[in-house]
Amino acid sequence: MADIPSQRRALSRDLPPAATPGIPPATRIGVIGLGVMGGGMASRLLDQGHRIVVHNRTPERTAPFAARGAEVAATPAELAARVDVVLLSLASEAAVEEQLFGTGGVLETLPAHGIVMDTSTVSPDFARTVAERVAGRGRSSVDACIIGNGQHAKDGELRFMVGGSAETFERLGPVLEPLAKEIRHLGPSGLGATAKVMLNVLMGVEMQVLAESVTLAQRAGIDRELALSMISESGFSSPVMRYKAGVMRRRAYGEPQFRLDLMRKDLRLAIAEADRLGVDTPVCDATHDTLVAAAEAGLGELDCAAVLSHAEAAAGLAGTPDRT
Repeated sequence: MADIPSQRRALSRDLPPAATPGIPPATRIGVIGLGVMGGGMASRLLDQGHRIVVHNRTPERTAPFAARGAEVAATPAELAARVDVVLLSLASEAAVEEQLFGTGGVLETLPAHGIVMDTSTVSPDFARTVAERVAGRGRSSVDACIIGNGQHAKDGELRFMVGGSAETFERLGPVLEPLAKEIRHLGPSGLGATAKVMLNVLMGVEMQVLAESVTLAQRAGIDRELALSMISESGFSSPVMRYKAGVMRRRAYGEPQFRLDLMRKDLRLAIAEADRLGVDTPVCDATHDTLVAAAEAGLGELDCAAVLSHAEAAAGLAGTPDRT
């Protein structure tokens, strides 16, 4: 997707105070979830001079951020009481539910002007339900799809596709600007989550086709390295395919940017939404079945590029995934 500098300028323009109700100039940001993406965004916000508060269910992950000046909160409620915007980056809907609405959760203490910005990959229906529940507590929220990897997060090169009210989207400008090279408001709550599962279908299918092509080439007698090189340098490739071909070439599956099991989950979400809307997705369905089998074979915690290892094993080819 192309950059949209005009929209970035619109978000960063000087607004009269009335246009940004309740959000003070020095916006305090809380980040819950310090994995690859959440940690990358927290690092970027610190680099840009933002005051942030962090919380992670595994407390030791907060240490590097505390060393750089971030405040650490013991609970989501403690974090929410200190900030204007809560940015969530979590692995599952259950985790979002717990951190927002559970005992000691964000909604117990978030100020009346506060905004929940959920960047987790969740189903569109769940995102809409969260928005309704947050609104029922008198707060605002968006579901913010992010496209990119951990390095993009650290460098402020993410793409954001946001669902929620136009007013809330506009108020989030100070948070989105340092993190993104592209920012789009798609419409009502749930559409950000829809964009995420839609785009992840493309990535999942690309990984599957790449794995099948390389496996076929090897069985026919073409060298594995040569096959990966030919594909990644061809006009049929994409930036993601080229990057993942490099992971496959090194068999660096044990350093996951995007775990295979999370890809399986995202395709399941896409299939469920397609079923709800009456859309047939045979290619997505087949890819999901392969990811389920790969996860059952023990590859779920590895990078999604390990689908090649699964295909190679099924074809009787040598090669063990790196699990380090």
